[in-house]
Parts: sequence; C-alpha cells; structure tokens
Amino acid sequence: MTKRWKDRLNLGLYATFWSFVIGLATASYLNLVNWLIELVWHSYLHGDNGLGRWYPFLVCGLGGAVIGWLNRRWGDYPWTIEQVLSKVRIHGWLDYHQWWKSMVLGLLVLSCGGSIGPEASTTVLTSSMVNWFGDRLRWGTGQPARHLWTGRMNPVQLKRAPRFFALFSSKAERRVTVTGLTIIGVVGAGIIFKLFPEKGAFGIHHQVIQLAPANLWTWLPAVLVGIAFGGFFVYLENSLAKLINIRFGPIAQGIIFGLTLALGSLVSPDIMFSGEFRIVPFSNEALKLSVPFLILLAVIKALLTNLGFVMGWRGGTIFPAIFSSLALGVACAMLLPGNLRVNAIIVVTASLITILGKPVLVIVLLFFLVAVELAPVVIISALLVSGLATVTSKLTKK
Repeated sequence: MTKRWKDRLNLGLYATFWSFVIGLATASYLNLVNWLIELVWHSYLHGDNGLGRWYPFLVCGLGGAVIGWLNRRWGDYPWTIEQVLSKVRIHGWLDYHQWWKSMVLGLLVLSCGGSIGPEASTTVLTSSMVNWFGDRLRWGTGQPARHLWTGRMNPVQLKRAPRFFALFSSKAERRVTVTGLTIIGVVGAGIIFKLFPEKGAFGIHHQVIQLAPANLWTWLPAVLVGIAFGGFFVYLENSLAKLINIRFGPIAQGIIFGLTLALGSLVSPDIMFSGEFRIVPFSNEALKLSVPFLILLAVIKALLTNLGFVMGWRGGTIFPAIFSSLALGVACAMLLPGNLRVNAIIVVTASLITILGKPVLVIVLLFFLVAVELAPVVIISALLVSGLATVTSKLTKK
C-alpha cells in the first residue's frame, strides 16, 4: 500500500471515529439535560416535596442568581440557533473555543425550570464539535499521519491549511463523504438513546380521526386565530428584545425572572420547562380544562419564554412555541363546531408557520408529535399559510 493510500485510510478512520463520538456526545448531552431536570424537579412534580408550592421560588430564585452572575462574567450564552447560523454564514465557521459556556449555562437554565428548549445549546455544542473536527481534518492533511490523532493544532499552520471543500476532488465526493459521516454520527446518537432510553415526545402516534362537515368552513377562523397568535408570539420576541438594556444588573435580572417564573408556576407547572415531554399528554389533558384557563396558559408561557431571553434565561423557543400554540389551539377548537382535534391542529400549524417561517420544519415536527392521521391536515394548512404569507409579502412590497 502506497503512502498516499495509507494517509487516506488513516484520515478515513479518524473521520469515522470522531463522527461517531460527536453523535455519542450530542445524545449524551440531551440525556444529561433530562436527567438533571428529573433530579431537580422529581419530588415537586410528583407532589411529595415538603416545600410544596414554594419549591420553584427556591430553585428559580437561587438558580437565577447564579445564571445572572455567569452572564455578567461570560456574556449572553448559550447562543441561539439563529446566532449560530449567522456566525457560520458571515465567517464561514464557528468559534468553538467557548462551547463550554453554552453547555454550562444551557444546563443551568434548563435544570432550573426555564421555559426554553434544549435545541439552542445542543446546536452550539454539536456545531462547535463539527467545526473543531473540520479544522482537525484541514490541519491534518499537511501533517504526519500520527500527528492527526495526537498532535496539537498550531494556529499558524491552521491558517495556512486548505479550506474544507478543497479536501475533496469533487462536489459529489464531498456530499457523499459528509452524508456518510453524518449517518455515522446519527448511529452513535442512536446507540446512546437505545442504551439509555428517555421517554420523549417524538414518535409515531395513531388516533381515529373523523372529519365533520363543519370542518370545511371552520378551517378559516382556525387559521386566522393561529396566524394571530403566531404574530403575537413574534411581537413579544421583538418588543421584549428592546428591553435588553434594562437598567437592572445581570444578577438582579436573573433573580427577578426566576421569581417571576416561579410565580407563573402557581398558575400551572407547565409554565416552566420547554413543554417537550408534555405536548402529547397535554393534548389529551387540555380537553378537561376551561377555555379561559387555556388562553391564559398560552399567553403566560409565550410571555415568559420571550422575557427569559431578555433576563438571561436563554435557550430554544421551538417547543415552548408548540406548547403555547397547542393550548390556544385546543381553546379555539372548543369554541368551534366540527372535529376538535382537526381545528386544534390547524391553529397550531398556522401559529408555528408564522413563528418559525419554515413550513418543512413545522410539518416534520408535527408529524412526530400528532396522530399520523392528521398529517394531511398539517400539510395542507402549512402550505396554505405559507402561500398566504408569500402573497401578503408581495402585496406589501408593491
């Protein structure tokens, strides 16, 4: 075997190994998040905590102080998904040296009951690992084979190293290689989830759904309600962002929001947490709740999710947006004739399209969260709202 082929084989083994490790690490982080939440909140959620309703005030208040102190020392972490994508788009890479700040603050906010999801900190960690891995591959092409595994990257050498796309002889080779390494990473993540299974929201759900004649006209008010609530969620996000220069210091902000979050838990424990694991069971429980309560729950959760960003409790908003949209969707469906679940999912779909602006993402998310039988309703609603948004945008520009 020639030296060239030995080097390529070594590079392939190295890439396979680290792709697998990145998958393991990503899944392990998500399991760690769930384990910490269960550790901190198990006794409270199962009603055998001596402090009762005061427990969230203790955890959120103290947690808020630590979060604020770390924000003052480190800055605003974890980065959001939008920030990660923006940095990659502008610079072509992500500074992975600060990954641990996103991990620590992400774990702290999530375990203290923040009304945010783990997708933001997970994206930062995975993107950081992928960027580090890419730099190792670029740097390693000009180094002896043994240095790839144990050598320390020299910043000067790294600057002189070829760009990532230059490592491949063609675009097709790059796509095949990246796809293959991604699959290896997914396999690594799958092994962790198999060895340490966590009860999750995602899965294939089935339910008998019977369309009623009234659903032929109730889709319109359901869509309008969903668009209105989605607009309200985005309005909160944008308007509360203006308070980022609020005069309170980071520590005071962290404590104030923590106590505010605990106060919201008096309305319902679902005000806290991302809502990821509660979406499926809540869709059944919500039918027993009153319309005013469901509307109140949706509004408070949307408010606290977006306010948390301003006050230093940062993270993902996708699952809180789904949960609050579901609460409002069920409330709206109770007031409309026809199949209740059909009306509710139309509201949820319209709201999420308005908030996220990504029809494909919304369709995929809801496919694994709601009954498969509702998939046609989700797809039609998503395309309808997306088309409506496109037409409105064009008319506005004119």
